[in-house]
Amino acid sequence: MWLIRNSIVIIFSFIIAILSLLIYPIDYRYRVSSRLLRFWARVVLFILGVNVRVYGADAYDKQTGRIYISNHASYLDIFVQIAYLPANVRMIYKKEINRIPLLGWAMLATGFIPIDRSNARKAMRSLESATARISKGLSVVIYPEGTRTRDGSVGEFKRGMFVIAEKSGAEIVPVSLSGTFELMPRGTLKSGSGKVNMVIGKAVKYSEEKVFAGHLREIIINNLKPVSV
Repeated sequence: MWLIRNSIVIIFSFIIAILSLLIYPIDYRYRVSSRLLRFWARVVLFILGVNVRVYGADAYDKQTGRIYISNHASYLDIFVQIAYLPANVRMIYKKEINRIPLLGWAMLATGFIPIDRSNARKAMRSLESATARISKGLSVVIYPEGTRTRDGSVGEFKRGMFVIAEKSGAEIVPVSLSGTFELMPRGTLKSGSGKVNMVIGKAVKYSEEKVFAGHLREIIINNLKPVSV
């Protein structure tokens, strides 16, 4: 069953990628692609049988660019947050994904931000691009752990990503995801059906890096809402 569902997701994703490339020349300020991405993510979650419960979304509007800082437990996190965060969100991703035909090109066309982690200067330019996206009304999701968790726990936060917060002056919103690790842990592309909780916390102000990273991690951990069976 999971193979059939994954095949449908892949085919559907390629269709959305083609549409994204076609609308790119006329997509002023990413307005059309934002709606298309939200539709894509919600359909994918429906196909996979993932039911998302969102807490705290009413406090925010979609038109203001913000920085959403989140724990990173699964590939499912991306779909959940594109679909249900109260924002037109984009992610920072590894530049190697650009090599994937259509999908990589569509990510570039719709405003996602590739980063070269092996080159500090290019990485900094990517972070500056993220700041520019925020000024256009897009929001950026950052996973400061740097990678998906191996055991479901929240890892230490790397401080480099907070350059965006310092440069943009944007509102910073902590996001806590529960349930995605259990449905699709690291090391597998199989996704189980089930429930996911996403808690959107109160916005916080950026402060000195060393203090801020630990403080924000603590907020995210405290806001984790376990999924009831």
